Amino acid sequence: MQVNWEALGASAELIGAAAIFVSLVYLAVQIRQNTHMIAQNIENNRLAAFERNVEAGNRSRELLLLHPELSALFLKGAPGLDQLDAREQFLYGLILRNLFSSIQGAHIRQLKLTHDPDEFAGTIKVIDELLASPGVREFLARHNLDWRPEFRDLVAERTRRFSQ
Repeated sequence: MQVNWEALGASAELIGAAAIFVSLVYLAVQIRQNTHMIAQNIENNRLAAFERNVEAGNRSRELLLLHPELSALFLKGAPGLDQLDAREQFLYGLILRNLFSSIQGAHIRQLKLTHDPDEFAGTIKVIDELLASPGVREFLARHNLDWRPEFRDLVAERTRRFSQ
């Protein structure tokens, strides 16, 4: 029996080409599934971050709603810190730290997930509403808060708008 090496070589090349084709199709399917899973994961992370932002805002508002004396204190300090005694100034500072901490968390999550500062426009309005109060600006001027640089720069830029 004579072996036709050319036919055998051609068959081996055909089988090899078919194996490569099957491997490429499999790889393409895997890449497509992985890309879909990554996109879905990113969307889930964005939704979770949005929900955390809403919850943080709700907790801050809830603090003032459930404790009317804190709401009264917040309003009393809005015109200026000289309206408050030392104990009230301390509590007023805690309220502001709580509010700004929630806003900072939302800001950082937004930047890390989308890298689009324009999507933060709604929360900038909240910052501006807080900064409209002289008492808030006075508190911020007196205290060097341990904020992330991105947030510190944002609040500083927004504060400058009120001093012009």
